Amino acid sequence: MRYLIGPELFYALMYAGATLLGQANQPANKSLDSFIEKLWFWIPVACLLVFALWWIPSVEKRWLLLRVWITGIIGGHLVIERALRAYSEQGPGIGMGYLAGIMLQFILLVVGTIFIKIRF
Repeated sequence: MRYLIGPELFYALMYAGATLLGQANQPANKSLDSFIEKLWFWIPVACLLVFALWWIPSVEKRWLLLRVWITGIIGGHLVIERALRAYSEQGPGIGMGYLAGIMLQFILLVVGTIFIKIRF
């Protein structure tokens, strides 16, 4: 049970949400498209919630930072890619949103790691 609650579960839930978002936008909806267009920013910001695992006593902490980094890079890529694929008008703007989201994901992982190392 200690290993079940972790960053893998968080990114699996985010991936499921991105998949449902893609299915909900099948007949293109402009209001949903404007929401999807901003996800390059909100997905990495939401991924900061993974660092809240250090405050949960029942979570195994020995390899948690490594797990956060591996799932942060791989899971962040998969979730951002899946969410932005749901956009109805694919083009260079969405591609740049993907790149900006991945860079922001990496920066927030570094910031979160520094905070955790200072705090714990």
